[in-house]
Amino acid sequence: METRMYRLTMTLLVGISTLGLAACDRMTDEARDEHVGQRVSIDQVPPAVKATIEQESRGGTVKEIDKLPQPEDGKSVYSAEILISGKEQEALISEDGRVLVRRAHRKDEDDD
Repeated sequence: METRMYRLTMTLLVGISTLGLAACDRMTDEARDEHVGQRVSIDQVPPAVKATIEQESRGGTVKEIDKLPQPEDGKSVYSAEILISGKEQEALISEDGRVLVRRAHRKDEDDD
């Protein structure tokens, strides 16, 4: 009886721990998205942002676009990584199409 109770207790602990770890992993992914942004395609951005990205990337290639977390004013900001003449640059663009920041792209840990 004691061995059976011990096994049941251990099985429950392992099961609860597994569920807890799975929930933590999901929360970590959500927190990352909240701080890093959500990858979007050129067709998913507002028309003004699309026009600005196309203008900024003339003669180059758009590598990726991220919709960044909304600032306190509730307006979205988009980050576009653009490759022109072998040089990477990043443009931060407001939802109304204004370029807020234009800079050389910074290498992140997840960049190849």
